[in-house]
Amino acid sequence: MQNDNWEGWEPEWLKLTEHFLRAPALPGAYIICANKKIHRAVGIDEHGILTIGESENLRRRLAAFVRCARKPGVSGHMAGWRFNYASFETVFPLDTLWVSWYPTLDKAAAYAKEGEMLALYLAQHFELPPLNYKFNWPKLEALAS
Repeated sequence: MQNDNWEGWEPEWLKLTEHFLRAPALPGAYIICANKKIHRAVGIDEHGILTIGESENLRRRLAAFVRCARKPGVSGHMAGWRFNYASFETVFPLDTLWVSWYPTLDKAAAYAKEGEMLALYLAQHFELPPLNYKFNWPKLEALAS
């Protein structure tokens, strides 16, 4: 994703399955990435972004992703469920995924940050990351200013 401003994202990148419990129990946005590039509709996603999300509690949300990704039929995180259901594990082993998060003051700010990151991804690749299914549609012109 052409985002030269990763300021505020922390930590830089950590292994998801080893460090998701280090995420704060605060609102924020998060990005889960593969350990390799992904060919997209337009171009190549150099970061291997699988999903961009938001939550009012990052630690709980990332734990839900891991739980759903590991166990068939478990609910609580749609991207984690899709990861398991579509057998993403065969191409992107769960223990090779990376995570970074962006803490915010409240859920509204987390939702806005998620929308910003999804809009940047969409503008570059003309599709959403493979595990995303929703888009909160901020105006793309607003991101250009």
